[in-house]
Amino acid sequence: MTIAGVIAEYNPFHNGHLHHLRETRRASGCDGMAVCLAGNFTQRGEAAVLSKWTRARMALLCGADVVFELPALFAVRTADFFARGGVGVLAGLGCDVLSFGCETDDMALLAKLAALREDEPEEISRETRRRLDAGMSHARARGEAVAAYLGLPAKTLNAPNLALAVEYVRCLRHTATRPLAIRRLGDYHDGTLSHICSATAVRRALAAGEDVSQAVPAACLPLLPAKPRLPLDMAILYRLRQGGLSLPDAGEGLDGLLVRAARESGTLDEAIDCAKSRRYTRARIARAAAHAAAGLTAELAGKYAQPPYTRLLGLRAGAEPVLRELSRRAKLPIVSDPARLRGDECFALECRFTDLWALGAADSAGRRAGQEFTRPFVRVEAARTDM
Repeated sequence: MTIAGVIAEYNPFHNGHLHHLRETRRASGCDGMAVCLAGNFTQRGEAAVLSKWTRARMALLCGADVVFELPALFAVRTADFFARGGVGVLAGLGCDVLSFGCETDDMALLAKLAALREDEPEEISRETRRRLDAGMSHARARGEAVAAYLGLPAKTLNAPNLALAVEYVRCLRHTATRPLAIRRLGDYHDGTLSHICSATAVRRALAAGEDVSQAVPAACLPLLPAKPRLPLDMAILYRLRQGGLSLPDAGEGLDGLLVRAARESGTLDEAIDCAKSRRYTRARIARAAAHAAAGLTAELAGKYAQPPYTRLLGLRAGAEPVLRELSRRAKLPIVSDPARLRGDECFALECRFTDLWALGAADSAGRRAGQEFTRPFVRVEAARTDM
């Protein structure tokens, strides 16, 4: 049995994701497809618009066979840790293929870029420093330095999904799982709603109360939120003002900078704007703020190079053979009963992220704590065919 894996956020699931799942089945010829899904907070430190259970249901309705969770310890981190965690789960389950969307499907180029991340020549380091001194952000400076080293136009490496794709390929070098790049459709940065558009465009349209049916599979439309979520800004701002932070991936000085910005600002957006700089991007600061609010510390992050477990979030009826095969191959624990994880510090972090996320629910019942223990894994009777 050939099983393909996909690492995703699906925030929310849209037609571009449907295209990717269909192309993954076609290109890999797989017999089963497993999704490793980020939980209730995204890699950028933002609360997801829908719960992980709802997003798992969307994936199962649209072609996935089984959905596992990417623990928050890796899901709400920088691209390299996000990739390491996702690859750790899917390779640890024994997936034969890891499929990802990217602006290029040139695997030779991706392999070359991954090798340069693993062992960076001094020329690239030197040119990156020169561009940093000229005022560029680190991402742009390194991208231009690598492009110059390879003799490529700078815009070739200025693609939003390229960095994560390179990290996937880099992590897969040490596994038996092979990479499969599926060329993306549409423009990630385009905020215009269309048949194939970015998740950002869908979220903006939802927030504005617009009809998103052209961009989202029919099977997923009934699952979209009827009301917008409440902001978590004040809860996060309050925690930042308390100080005493010890954040992972923060870099020297960011802890104190965040505390000062929070104390001098009236909103979380103001605090982030106050703290951001060429060195600290808005996304990095927002992620650090989420870490602070959920209690993710540098000490906890430093204990785990790989996910210690993965949790079963959902299963499509009829896909039990896929789950059985993955269970047979698995080199890490698959957990379906959260009671087994009581006392586990990684799962305790997951609970804190979910309890924080729940505070943003539009209805009071949805704001209750402890949902990690009360929400069962999702079971979908059959994938929809009218998508």
